[in-house]
Amino acid sequence: MRGIRKDKKGEQPSKKRAADGDVLRDMLRSITGEDLRAYRDRALLAMGMAGAFRRSELVAITIARVSEDDRGLLVRIPSSKTDQEGYGHTVAIPDGRRLEPVHHYRAWLDKAGISEGPVFRKLTPQGRLTEKAMSAQGVALVVKAAAIAAGYQPEMFSGHSLRAGFLTEAGRQNANLFKMKEHSRHASLEMVAEYVRDHERFREHAGEGFL
Repeated sequence: MRGIRKDKKGEQPSKKRAADGDVLRDMLRSITGEDLRAYRDRALLAMGMAGAFRRSELVAITIARVSEDDRGLLVRIPSSKTDQEGYGHTVAIPDGRRLEPVHHYRAWLDKAGISEGPVFRKLTPQGRLTEKAMSAQGVALVVKAAAIAAGYQPEMFSGHSLRAGFLTEAGRQNANLFKMKEHSRHASLEMVAEYVRDHERFREHAGEGFL
């Protein structure tokens, strides 16, 4: 048994797949309904990826913590795992035209008639709006449901896939590493660089010219 435990200890834990730009676009397109759940889920996915939010940060967003800007939205995060002093962070969400996070956010608020309190709320099984914020687990369920609808394997995705998706796509687009860290609120550059390395393992490979 001891030997078995050693072998398992040396194994790499299976990574969940990042919901990068292409994947998230597929997920958003798969949610075709016009009911409250469809509007909420589209906004949740687009905002979650655009802000590189942790699940707990995403469900804690309230109307009072979001302000409009000519270039998009500014979301105030009161505190986080890497902000022990509690100063908080302000996350900028650009008014993009590909994944349209700002559009989906506004459309959800208009559809639900939300003007105060939690942004991302629980719905009853019948699809009625409640005043309670979604749970972190609820975010994961939305991601997995969207993965199924888009033709992906749901077990490959989790709530973290949205956050990982932003960093993966930013690395693919050769974004500045320091700006990526600033946006994702990671404690170190090394943690952010891991997402870039995952994408670049085959780029300019040392054996490209002779293998």
